[in-house]
Amino acid sequence: MTVPKVFVTQELTATIACESCGQSYTKDVSKFVKHKARVRLKYTCKCGHSSSVILERRQVFRKEVRFKGILIQNKKKYPGMVIDISRNGIRFTTQEKALLKVGNTAEVVFALDNPTRSEVHRPIRIRKAFSEYSFGCEFVDTEHLDDLGKYFLFHF
Repeated sequence: MTVPKVFVTQELTATIACESCGQSYTKDVSKFVKHKARVRLKYTCKCGHSSSVILERRQVFRKEVRFKGILIQNKKKYPGMVIDISRNGIRFTTQEKALLKVGNTAEVVFALDNPTRSEVHRPIRIRKAFSEYSFGCEFVDTEHLDDLGKYFLFHF
């Protein structure tokens, strides 16, 4: 069974709904926002049901996708796949070991799954290296005025 995620609002609160009775509660979660590790909270509803939730502290929603693409750095091309995407960035996995370090900039090219299979070219910055094959990347510019912007509007 997967543990449900609850999103943290700008007011640093989270609304937790009881899986048993449906009653919802809004709680102050400000003391957990700065934690580096994943935060799992346990709660007991007034109806007596106990459960857990995970705090989702991302600024924007992240969608799981499977877009074939290429990550390019210093003329070296790493074929791979975009496995999730948000307005702020992507997670990219390469087919071969990539010599990328946190803070490096690169370019990513991938095709969307929209009807026209629009090709997207974006400069990115490596924010996290999960392994030598998987990287969390942020878009250098988060203003998307092309087909990627339309994708965010109509496919999220």
